[in-house]
Amino acid sequence: VISLILFFMESFISSMKKEELYRKDYSSQEGLKKGVNSYIDFYNNQRPHSTFSYKTPNAHEMLFYEK
Repeated sequence: VISLILFFMESFISSMKKEELYRKDYSSQEGLKKGVNSYIDFYNNQRPHSTFSYKTPNAHEMLFYEK
């Protein structure tokens, strides 16, 4: 179970670096925090994932709890 969690975390961090952090030049720590928080919201609520049949993580979790 831990290796699966690590896989998802490594995948998330890799995506965040490529899609957010490497594309912007943050001039302050506050700006970086806002960017990271914004990306986490985007990643969980708007970005479809092939692992979840192209649903967002939150939509996939909702389906899990509906069963």
